Amino acid sequence: MRANWEQHATELGARHVPDPRLGVWDITVDRTSSGEVRLSGATTSAEGLKELQAKAAGQAEIDVQLLPERALKGATRVVTHRSLAYLRRDPSHASEMVSQMIMGEEALALRRSGDWLQIQTGDGYVAWVHHGACLTSDPGDTGEYRDRLAVNEPRDGSWIVVARGAVARQAPDLEAPIVADLVQGAVVDARASDDALELTLPDGTRGWVEAETAVPCDRLSDVFPHDGPAIVTHAATFMGLPYLWGGTSEKGFDCSGLVQRVYGLHGVRLPRDADQQSVIGAEIDPGDGWSAIHDGDLAFFVEPPGGRVTHVGILTTGGQMVHASTTRNGVAWDTLNPADPMQSEFGNRLASWLVGVRRVLES
Repeated sequence: MRANWEQHATELGARHVPDPRLGVWDITVDRTSSGEVRLSGATTSAEGLKELQAKAAGQAEIDVQLLPERALKGATRVVTHRSLAYLRRDPSHASEMVSQMIMGEEALALRRSGDWLQIQTGDGYVAWVHHGACLTSDPGDTGEYRDRLAVNEPRDGSWIVVARGAVARQAPDLEAPIVADLVQGAVVDARASDDALELTLPDGTRGWVEAETAVPCDRLSDVFPHDGPAIVTHAATFMGLPYLWGGTSEKGFDCSGLVQRVYGLHGVRLPRDADQQSVIGAEIDPGDGWSAIHDGDLAFFVEPPGGRVTHVGILTTGGQMVHASTTRNGVAWDTLNPADPMQSEFGNRLASWLVGVRRVLES
């Protein structure tokens, strides 16, 4: 009987939460002291829980909570208040870092385990973050907050940090003490004053930066236009930056983190991982000599022995590609075009792993 229920729970999970990166289906099966089958745990799928409850009616005790959990008492709005928050697969500092949030980015809190919060970010990614890296509050209507996160746009009136390597200082003086580290893409509040900006950070900390450090969110496209050449140029400014698994910021990128962050700043919202990005946009035939490629097209790769897409890079005319690579130990250029005299042995290998090119920018 227990084995049957474990199978039922697994099948329901596969149907309602097919990708564990994008939802929670954490159901365990055991027995009560009286010997009755008990299903317990948590899920983000209302439909899956409803089906599980219907199947268990009269046959098993069920104690499965729909997330966010009630114990959070409504404090489900999560905001990163330092330059970076590290998102981990499990609630432990020793666990794999799967992604990052940067200052001012928001997420939905799902449940708590000790000092850790399980969250769901605007791109749907589910991970654990230490509570010290973020602030929590009540967003009001949870459904409306979910919808706002899904749009993944900065809140009205906010400013976006566009400079790299910036810091906020106690006064508008380059010799003043530093109060906060900043990263490109951080979301802050700001007030212009002469040739400086006074920032208010998510935790209320105030600090000063040079005037060109940040822009109002409605002027972000003035700095990062919505076009392919600008995206390629922007990505190339990270040349030589070390590779960082799970990295999505100027402190270090993985391949899909580079693509997601750069495209996001240019107004194109993409999923977190390469395989998720590989189904966005229109499939493109590169053409002879890579002649059909537009700046900003995306190339996707599957490493041997096969399986899902594991790598992505940003293409430019002629088949050159800027990408974050473990082999290159960071952001680098490679070419996929065998006719290009600059093609390396690694570029040749990449070309053999290519499984598709997609265009996510509208022509």
